Amino acid sequence: MPEAPLIDLIFVGLINGLILLFSILIHELSHSLVAQKYGLKVKEIELYLFGGVSKIEEEPRTPKSEMIISIVGPLSSLVIGLGLLALFFLPINIPSIMSVTFLYSGISNIGLSIFNLFPAFPIDGGRILRAFLWKRRNDLLSATKTASKIGTFIGYGFMIYGVFQMFTAGLLSGIWLILMGSFLNSSAKQSYVQTKNDVILSNIGVKDILSVPYMGIPINTSLNAALSKFFIPYKKSYFPVIQNDEIVGIIHFQEIRKIPLWQRSEYNVGYLMRKLSEFQFINDDLSGKEVLKKLNNLKKDPLLLIVEEKDSKELIGFVGRSDLLSSLEFWSLQKNNKQN
Repeated sequence: MPEAPLIDLIFVGLINGLILLFSILIHELSHSLVAQKYGLKVKEIELYLFGGVSKIEEEPRTPKSEMIISIVGPLSSLVIGLGLLALFFLPINIPSIMSVTFLYSGISNIGLSIFNLFPAFPIDGGRILRAFLWKRRNDLLSATKTASKIGTFIGYGFMIYGVFQMFTAGLLSGIWLILMGSFLNSSAKQSYVQTKNDVILSNIGVKDILSVPYMGIPINTSLNAALSKFFIPYKKSYFPVIQNDEIVGIIHFQEIRKIPLWQRSEYNVGYLMRKLSEFQFINDDLSGKEVLKKLNNLKKDPLLLIVEEKDSKELIGFVGRSDLLSSLEFWSLQKNNKQN
């Protein structure tokens, strides 16, 4: 039947795709299991058509752990690929269509392994390079900066070669290389910024981040008065609410916006505030990195943490995302000035 070759090709392509997807899953599971062995929390694994990512919540703590976590993924793909090629070359009687499937799947998995070993941070090869530089320089940020630059350079190389391919080998292959290069380029830059922020937050404490409650809104203040006398002049997104000289809650600008204009005179801030008991309290001895983790776990606005003195349990301030971002900008600028 004339349709048979086409059906065979579709079958081979489908099975090859399923095997490749399984290989990617094993690849990412290898990263995740080894990361957990080194005490790192894996949030989730995401699979895509041509790859996947294990979302590890923090950077590896040593060059050795980074090296091992990174290399097990390509190694697992290589083992699967060699196993499939072995099935192809073994002198066993199997249908020819399965034999071809083993051949193509084996080559695909070996190709996946080789691609992941490219020294283009943040893919596995780039992370292996970073681990080597980290061990040699004893400086994670410096190693990340170099690995990121190499990743960016390789990304641009893919893009330039993709443009060349568009005019020689075919439009689709060229576009694919350009997209891959663009992804590597942007990922390398984002990963460097993420690592830099992680290093900064690891070296500062919550006392360097918190916002001190120097001003509060009396609990009986109308919403209109709160807007005109506090939110608009001082351009803050939230204020503490005061009753009998004590902070009893938090009023957020977004909550006031939900009340129609013609009704705001009928309510006071006490009606809209969130009580302090509804917020998560943290001690003043936490690092900025630990604060970020806790902020990321918050679900309800305003996304704030209440900071209290560890021994006296006295409220000393608040930490929100805006406070964290402002601190990152300040400490990053200070670090750059020292380097210059």
